[in-house]
Amino acid sequence: MARQWRCNLVCKLCNSEQETTYHLILHCSFARNVWTKMAEWTQNLVQQPTDGFEVMDWLKKELAQLPKKDRRLKATLLIYGSWNIWKERNSGIFEQKQMSPGEVL
Repeated sequence: MARQWRCNLVCKLCNSEQETTYHLILHCSFARNVWTKMAEWTQNLVQQPTDGFEVMDWLKKELAQLPKKDRRLKATLLIYGSWNIWKERNSGIFEQKQMSPGEVL
């Protein structure tokens, strides 16, 4: 946008809202499905994000008050999930590929 290149501002993963970091990682319907699957896989160590948080605030909230070992594991899972959602978004834009939320997890 700063260079005035043409771009689509709508989220590639859900095609319903403007793509922001907040939307893409926490509240996109596709991302929410990934987080739901992550919660099932981790037996609720990682839970689906709640509304009203920015990404960094969400990460801090999720990691607060955990013992060091659990905090490290959970941080790894949160970063891993976020990274894979980002990679799926890029794969759809640049390679026209699409995976399911389970495959992204």
